[in-house]
Amino acid sequence: MIEVRPARKEELGMLRKVAIETFIETFAEFNTPENMEAVLKEAYDADTLEREWREEGSVCYLAWEGNNLIGFVRLRLNDEAEDRLGKNTIELQRLYVHPDHQGKKTGSLLMKQVVDYSSKQGYDWVWLGVWERNYKAQEFYSKWGFERFSEHTFQMGDDPQVDWLLRKRVIR
Repeated sequence: MIEVRPARKEELGMLRKVAIETFIETFAEFNTPENMEAVLKEAYDADTLEREWREEGSVCYLAWEGNNLIGFVRLRLNDEAEDRLGKNTIELQRLYVHPDHQGKKTGSLLMKQVVDYSSKQGYDWVWLGVWERNYKAQEFYSKWGFERFSEHTFQMGDDPQVDWLLRKRVIR
């Protein structure tokens, strides 16, 4: 059975491991080792994750199967989409399920947590960025009612890549 619960600070090391392994499995075949290393160093450094933990308005939930951390989701306040969605939004910054555990409804359990949290907090929109070539993730988000509303550049090392911005209206 999979359990989703709020993350604890002492679990950041395990979260980091799942994040790195999932990121590598998802993106390594499409990017140079140098660009992968640059992003991993910047986004998944222990100090970076610690700063994100302390970020006001940030919340993280972990998915556990027994004693194994198998996925996580991070939400945060971010004003990047404010000009298109208004001020009352929350960004779904990361939703990662370890490759060994994909296809077991873990992503759906984490997304349900996103929807419930966003509704209880009274947000109008949940939004996210997804790489234009990450078709599997796009299909997942589409099933949850996300729609494309814009795009931005994600800097993958020295390679500027296009992320689609997707949004979902929060129902209260």
